[in-house]
Amino acid sequence: MDDTNTGVYNIGRLTHRQVERHVLERPAVIVPLGGCEPFGAAGALGVESVCTAGVAGELSERCRVLAAPLIPFGCSTPFMSFAGAAGVKPRTFVNMLCEILHGYVFQGVRRIFLVSAAPFNREPGGEVVRRLSEKYPEVAVMFFDINSIGINDNIADRDDALLLSVFLYLGGAVSADDVIETKSAGADKYRTWKKRGRDPQKLRALFPDGLMVSAGADVNIVKGEGYFNLIVETLEGEINSRL
Repeated sequence: MDDTNTGVYNIGRLTHRQVERHVLERPAVIVPLGGCEPFGAAGALGVESVCTAGVAGELSERCRVLAAPLIPFGCSTPFMSFAGAAGVKPRTFVNMLCEILHGYVFQGVRRIFLVSAAPFNREPGGEVVRRLSEKYPEVAVMFFDINSIGINDNIADRDDALLLSVFLYLGGAVSADDVIETKSAGADKYRTWKKRGRDPQKLRALFPDGLMVSAGADVNIVKGEGYFNLIVETLEGEINSRL
């Protein structure tokens, strides 16, 4: 899960001289941001990381852009009452990501594409874009949340059906029998929870199975392939227009 692809653009598989040549040719990098969050009994805690790594790997090959190693932990602390779920506070996330990207800018990168599947990375990701854009006006920094691509009526801003389907397409295991209705808490209660401190214990009480929507029959490999291609093609156009 820490590799975004197996091709010639994967930073984790290249020497520093090879990376240097790529930066001179095309000074850009894709940075996949994952998460460690529950998806009920249907999907693994690393669903978001697998999806983001898969998308980033495909994008790097198509756009001929370097892909950084996956960052597997995001701002997932609201899920900490679920066993195995872990993350960092937004401030820590922003500082860490800014430090990493500062290194890339110092090395000559002038286009940075952040790709995420975890909704709680969204606001901190925007802060990273703001900080870097102010510090390095000559560098273009963009943040993409794959949950915002396609149809998403998810009350929690995380499209579980989409992510579980893509996870299945990318080789993950999903049990359809364990994808159950968990939307009974309602959109209003979820929004109130977000406004009142995002307490992890209350989230567990609202959504005891860790799923944000009812996925049901919407989770399947065919839809996963379609969603994956839609995400990649959409972001491919966005990235190519900025290179």
